[in-house]
Amino acid sequence: MRGRARDGLRALGVAALCLATWTGAALAAPVGVLRMTDGTSECVGPLDDGATFRYAYVNSIYLAPVAEELERRGGRMRLLRARSTDVRALEYFRWDGHIRHDRDGYVQDAPVHETDRLVIRVSPPYRQRIEGPGWSCDLAARFGDGVVTVTPEARPAAVAPR
Repeated sequence: MRGRARDGLRALGVAALCLATWTGAALAAPVGVLRMTDGTSECVGPLDDGATFRYAYVNSIYLAPVAEELERRGGRMRLLRARSTDVRALEYFRWDGHIRHDRDGYVQDAPVHETDRLVIRVSPPYRQRIEGPGWSCDLAARFGDGVVTVTPEARPAAVAPR
């Protein structure tokens, strides 16, 4: 009985070591996030490679809602399209291509453009927010009146929001 008990304890110890190793590796594995920061505080939302997010705001000239749709591509972001209920807010971009009408207003595909960061001047009256799958960050509420930098990053799963 003593030998069996010892063998059982060894097997349990090996299983615990394997589980701890696997758990540690899983918690250290990098996951994608979108980080918004003013250099003092931050807002971080989960965002996998290939996932889309929106930068929504009120256009300061026409006072119309605008939503820019972007996609995360590794350490970069690609602007896909912009939407608004006011066609003038899209004309303001001066992009080549057709502005089309859909059920929610107007939409225009963006010219091909990728960047590693967005720098946004936050002005509270324009209700700026960034929204990802299952999360959003109200920029004025979080950062006040100032400048925010948005970057895609990889963080260990143990400290990344999910």
